[in-house]
Amino acid sequence: MEKNLNLITLYSPLNDLNSLTGDKRDSLNIIRSIYNTKLLSSPQEITHGASDGAFTSLFIASGGSEELFLKIHKSLPKPVVVISDSYHNSLAASLEILTWLSNNGIMHKHINIPAEPSERYVQDMTQELEYLEKIQIGISNISKQNIGLIGGESDWLISSKIDKERVAQKYGTCFTQIDTDEVVSRFNRETADDPESLLLLQKLNKNRDTHRLECDIKDALRLYNVLNNICKEFKLSSLTIKCFDLVKSCNSTACLALSLLNDNGVVAGCEGDIPSLWSMIIARELCSSVSFMANPSSIERVDRSVDFAHCTAPLSIGSAYRLTSHYETGIGIGVASKVNLGKYTLFKCGGEDLTKFYIYEGEVVQNTSVIERCRTQIKFIFKSEEDLDSYLESYLGNHSILIPGKHKRLLSRYIKLTNS
Repeated sequence: MEKNLNLITLYSPLNDLNSLTGDKRDSLNIIRSIYNTKLLSSPQEITHGASDGAFTSLFIASGGSEELFLKIHKSLPKPVVVISDSYHNSLAASLEILTWLSNNGIMHKHINIPAEPSERYVQDMTQELEYLEKIQIGISNISKQNIGLIGGESDWLISSKIDKERVAQKYGTCFTQIDTDEVVSRFNRETADDPESLLLLQKLNKNRDTHRLECDIKDALRLYNVLNNICKEFKLSSLTIKCFDLVKSCNSTACLALSLLNDNGVVAGCEGDIPSLWSMIIARELCSSVSFMANPSSIERVDRSVDFAHCTAPLSIGSAYRLTSHYETGIGIGVASKVNLGKYTLFKCGGEDLTKFYIYEGEVVQNTSVIERCRTQIKFIFKSEEDLDSYLESYLGNHSILIPGKHKRLLSRYIKLTNS
């Protein structure tokens, strides 16, 4: 797939652009070898290029470009990526601009290309630009998030509250509060008898446990339709729901609905847990992955393992699944996924302004089947005893987010940039 870069080129009015960006400038040739590069220099080009959703960076082509930067800085996507090289006072001007960004608390990253970069340097720079591209586009997408909060937090989440106003101000995210009565009212009117629902019911019914009835699956599907329609009507990109409130009112659970939403592009978490949902949103927008929101169930220090379990997981995270009962209530449908084994990243953001975090890479080595646990169960092995101890002493609540693949370097860069 072609990789595109909008390179906003700033230079002194005393210079000629063609003399600064010609084929003899090795730094630009290196960038062009990595990206299909569009050089932007006029105000119109810069305004359009900085808002078209593509990866965007500044190239400081010469000294004397600082004032030009001040005229355009408000239109730049975050983090502001500043590239300099070893010619025409590019580095000196960049340091002045970077100081201004730092003094004003604006996320930024500087990449300086030396006069004679080694092959190793170019490889490292290429990797760094790939991380920055994912982070910049991810932050842009996060700023457009409209997060549905259905019913508030579950009562037992006594340490998982956030300052929604501060988070919204920092990231541009919108929170939409929806009462569970709205869900219950719509559920009572929903039939799930349309052709699309009946086709999905037929597919899901093949994975039903014998002690569950088809009507249990249909009720779970009714709840999925309700939540899906609420997402469309309120233009929600993600949601978390105080799901236990629905058990008595609907005699069903949201586990299957959340699973299906996650697989269909809506990041969905349970128990009204905003920090966990936020972590899942980051997994989707930065790592391009679904994720598994789970509770730790047991610890085994001998092999540095923690077992995790929950009654919902995206169906796509596993090779197979069973639709069984919800663990705590025995009602409705819980998802028992056979999660794909392999490398995973354990991740969580927390704190009132979501600036606390942990990130650990490890491996999912087994799908367990302990009766007295939630239905999707896995064993995660930490890389070291120190990582295990650090996780247990992180104090970011009871839920953890498991993301398929190794993402520590990317997520660490994101955390460093957003917390700077």
